[in-house]
Amino acid sequence: MQDKSEKQKVNKFLEIFQDNWSKFKNKYPSCDTHHNNRQVDAVMKCGDPNFGLIQIMCLKCGQDDKVIAHSCKSKFCIKCGRVDGENFSKSIAARLHQEVDYRHLVLTIPEQFRNLFYWDRFNGDLYNILIKAAWKFVESLMRELFGEEAQTGCLAVLHTVGRKCDFKPHIHVMMMAGAIYKNKWKCLPKFDYTILSKLWKKILLQSMREWDIEEKYTDLFDFLDKKYKGFVAHIDPKVAPKGKRQLVRYLSKYLCRPQITLKRILSYSKTRNEVIYRYQSHLSGKAEKEVVTPLEFIGRMIQQILPKGFRRIRSFGLQASSNIARLTRIVADSMGMLPLTPEVLRRDKAVSKMSYREFVAEVWKKDPFECSFCGNIMEVVRIWKPRKGFIFSLFRNLFGIDVGPPGNLPDFCFQNE
Repeated sequence: MQDKSEKQKVNKFLEIFQDNWSKFKNKYPSCDTHHNNRQVDAVMKCGDPNFGLIQIMCLKCGQDDKVIAHSCKSKFCIKCGRVDGENFSKSIAARLHQEVDYRHLVLTIPEQFRNLFYWDRFNGDLYNILIKAAWKFVESLMRELFGEEAQTGCLAVLHTVGRKCDFKPHIHVMMMAGAIYKNKWKCLPKFDYTILSKLWKKILLQSMREWDIEEKYTDLFDFLDKKYKGFVAHIDPKVAPKGKRQLVRYLSKYLCRPQITLKRILSYSKTRNEVIYRYQSHLSGKAEKEVVTPLEFIGRMIQQILPKGFRRIRSFGLQASSNIARLTRIVADSMGMLPLTPEVLRRDKAVSKMSYREFVAEVWKKDPFECSFCGNIMEVVRIWKPRKGFIFSLFRNLFGIDVGPPGNLPDFCFQNE
């Protein structure tokens, strides 16, 4: 289901972990956790037929068949992460209201905070504080622009890495470009963007001081308060796209990107003990190369693993599901529209998740299940799992036994038959 060049890229990523994961854990024992090991082990088994496979075959002409190894479906996986990112962007798009404009907001932390967040990354307490601070910022901004009674909503998504894959926690916010004020929907007016950084500095420092109950970092907070006029807060001057496909692409590009893509890994050398990958530089606006050791590369990759059970996306205010019907009614009234059915009913009950087959078909415009000889859609004829053998076999169902061909399955599949 993948072309040759993509397989090579995937193997480079896996090779780095296979060669250096044990060395990394020995050097950095704090990273040797059950949660991290489980994620990495799943990735190293991904695409290996020894850990499970399915076979598809053309039942019309019988000339074409494919053996597809099971994927790990881990968000950390460099291959499965692409599918997860697509599904993630679709789930976000489904939560946004069609009648409301949205603006994309990025909130960062000063570099002096990165060590604090890095030390706390296994607990996630500071991640939670950062997400909640983002919501306080949106609330405060709207009340400053409209008034104290203003009510708005947003979706906040946590990112932990920058373009170079270094540790840079920040928040992406899909913010409603307006608010309910005196029971009327008011669109976001033009305003001076300089207030964003000043307000974000105020909110974040206040949240960090409340977290530091033992006052260990009071001097640091005071220093940052004097040193900076504001913390970086960037808002897209344009509203997010309205069309469903355009919106999903927009979200995939900015909110749901994996930590690194397959094409960005340029080389891995054991003799030189280096990994080279490329990234798009903010400063130059061009693609540049980053050279790191394999252990540094692994460290930058696993920092993307969030604490177990951590929710990286949160809904706040009017964006919460409990407020959908109220928001829809008020917006419809303001625009002179008549909502014939509640928004809750008009929206899809559940967002269907994209499979890897659907992802490949959408990206490469070709169904990987299509027979290369007659064009018929191939069907699953065997499913094999280790220690269980064939949990499904069309040939066993037809003939009572499955002893081998048709198809090119590995010999180990028939050892227990």
